[in-house]
Amino acid sequence: MEKLLDTGKVRAIGVSNFSIKNLEILLKHAKVAPANNQVEIHPYLPQHALQKYCDEKGILLSAYSPLGQGNPMFFSDPDFARIAESHDATPAQISISWLVQRGTPPIVKSANVERMKKNITLVKLSPGEMEVIDNIHRKPGAHRSLMTYHRPDGTASMWTYEQLGWPMTVGGLVKE
Repeated sequence: MEKLLDTGKVRAIGVSNFSIKNLEILLKHAKVAPANNQVEIHPYLPQHALQKYCDEKGILLSAYSPLGQGNPMFFSDPDFARIAESHDATPAQISISWLVQRGTPPIVKSANVERMKKNITLVKLSPGEMEVIDNIHRKPGAHRSLMTYHRPDGTASMWTYEQLGWPMTVGGLVKE
């Protein structure tokens, strides 16, 4: 990918699903650090350590599936629902607003025009609300991936969690 930069056909290169472990391996050999690392981030998988690491290395961390890919378990969390209700906002708006306020660009997909309009209408979350959402993953069974690529054999897209550098167990639960 680095050679593409010299061609002028691309302005930046990035990676996806890179853990701190795999970014460290990459950065030992790379001439150019990736401009972006696109990973799953939402209130149940906030990736705080990865965010800090990427910030320190000048790598933009962006969030795919910020709404939980069809399984937004956190939408029904009482604390999360209370925050949404207090702002007269949808749970999706709260998740997107939380990401934007913490400096993580969300990548949101929708074909529904009304949802698109709501998704770009952000709300200002208080520091206390940000803290609640930042820590919502600490509830029992909550710290997890919500993606569908986790397999019963403990792999994700044919890679083991160890190879990916993800501290997870079968089903995408994060090891505590």
